[in-house]
Amino acid sequence: MEELEMSTLQKELQVFARNLGALLADEGKFAVISGETILGTYDSFEEAIKAGYVNFALTPFLVKQILPVEEVVFINRDILLQCST
Repeated sequence: MEELEMSTLQKELQVFARNLGALLADEGKFAVISGETILGTYDSFEEAIKAGYVNFALTPFLVKQILPVEEVVFINRDILLQCST
């Protein structure tokens, strides 16, 4: 059976993980990654997005905050659905 090809996102997340030690020098900033290329780190998410579009245009890229521990966010929508019949 053929191995499934990793998605672009999976590859970029691996690049981030492999380079996390070095990236932590800029903890709290935002890294911009496209494929195997780390464009750089930026002070804000907005700056990172702008740099990503300027450099990569419509090519997919990842913007991820540099933190020593991944923050997990749970979003709960307390919605009461009623049947309309």
